[in-house]
Amino acid sequence: MIRLRHIRYRYPHTGWVLKGVDFSVTDGEYLFIGGANGSGKSTLAYLFNGLIPHYFGGTLQGTVTIDDLNTLEHKVFELFSHVGLVLQNADAQLFNSTVEDEIAFGLESLGLPGGEIDNRIREICRTLKLEDLLGRSPATLSGGEKRLVAIASVLCLNPSVLLLDEPYGDLDWEAVERVRQTLSEVNRSGKSIIVIEQRMGKFLHDTSRCLILEQGKLLYQGSPQSAHEVLLNAHLLPHYSTRGNGAPGKEPLLIAQDLSYRIKEKEILTGVSLELRKGETLALIGRNGSGKTTLLKHFNGLLRPTSGRLTFKGEEIQDKAPSELADQVGLSFQNPNDQFFKYRVKDEVMAGPTILRKIQEDWLQEMWQVFELRALLDRSPYRLSEGEKKRVSLASILATRPKLLVLDEPTSGQDGRFREALATLMAELKNRGITIVIATHDLDFAQAVADRWIVLHEGRVVADGAPEDLWRDEGLIRLGAIGRPNSDVG
Repeated sequence: MIRLRHIRYRYPHTGWVLKGVDFSVTDGEYLFIGGANGSGKSTLAYLFNGLIPHYFGGTLQGTVTIDDLNTLEHKVFELFSHVGLVLQNADAQLFNSTVEDEIAFGLESLGLPGGEIDNRIREICRTLKLEDLLGRSPATLSGGEKRLVAIASVLCLNPSVLLLDEPYGDLDWEAVERVRQTLSEVNRSGKSIIVIEQRMGKFLHDTSRCLILEQGKLLYQGSPQSAHEVLLNAHLLPHYSTRGNGAPGKEPLLIAQDLSYRIKEKEILTGVSLELRKGETLALIGRNGSGKTTLLKHFNGLLRPTSGRLTFKGEEIQDKAPSELADQVGLSFQNPNDQFFKYRVKDEVMAGPTILRKIQEDWLQEMWQVFELRALLDRSPYRLSEGEKKRVSLASILATRPKLLVLDEPTSGQDGRFREALATLMAELKNRGITIVIATHDLDFAQAVADRWIVLHEGRVVADGAPEDLWRDEGLIRLGAIGRPNSDVG
């Protein structure tokens, strides 16, 4: 049993994040917690295993009890076996040299015998299909693969309560279904499951109860069926409109010819060829580990191909450094933490325009508004929620007004309101003739914003065409290169 009574909390030097939250989680319950970015969801998660107040500090009013243990009186390690937490930022949870060591770490800290550890690793890797990753370094994995490893490292500990913060973020349709089925099985075995999530749909109906937060307070507490209507009315499930009216130009802006990329003996990209026209919005679709992020990093010089040619505006760029392309190509990373280097949000967003001497005050004002950053300008980007971090990283790239805007998983961790706003902004950018490439597993968003999809599978281009055609291509679906319409969680 988990009980939160009259909880109010604020981080050091901030206002109140939680403002009187009161509820219980019973044994064997499957609880969903939703809400807008910045509503206090992740903060709530940190209460369940004592990270608040023992790690984050701040001011906590009220009481939190886990199996009759008051979290104020018990350290995090004492609550370790009671509540297993999968963090929203998978990188913050992975620190071992191999995936196998990562999964084994918690089991070894519990003092389990070697045979039991091996059995648990084999079982969880078989369930989540991670066998091929065991010898890899977590640092070399895709965002979705990292997410699965983080989930595996906690699931195998067999805690009495499993708490997951954005477990479906960065996952493809097949991995989503694997995790969804696994969580349902764990819950049916009698364990309590708590999922905090922005991507919603089928999995919502696996849960037994839903909580929706709004500005640190409970907006709704009740059944999943009624929650769906609340989420729609609050625009936490997005309503998309138009792709924009701008017509792509006839001349290609960027051309990749027979592009290949290898890390040691592993081929990540093989013979990739594509053309991107000025004013076009293109979505790269594909499974976790299919090569989407690797391909994007070639567009701004972060990676150089093993073989093949890449031209931008008719000039070969495969040997150019990122600094030589920064004025033309802007890339927003999948993990915003990898992008930050300033101590204030305002400085982070203005860094690029300042260096490139492209400061336009009216454009910056639009960035503050569209990305809802006005209240965050003096905050540290490192102390924001993961959703807020993503908005800052997107704004910092768009602030430079690049000719080619490259976005890696732009909707990851974002609520429906922001996804709507981002789709509207991308339609406006398209109308202005800006070229956009996105890599995403959010197929609803990709259909709403993109003129064309390119599907990657195992490092190769396997399809190129209109979204409405490819999303219903039975050959691609059977291959596993793409998910069925409405097969995702959101």
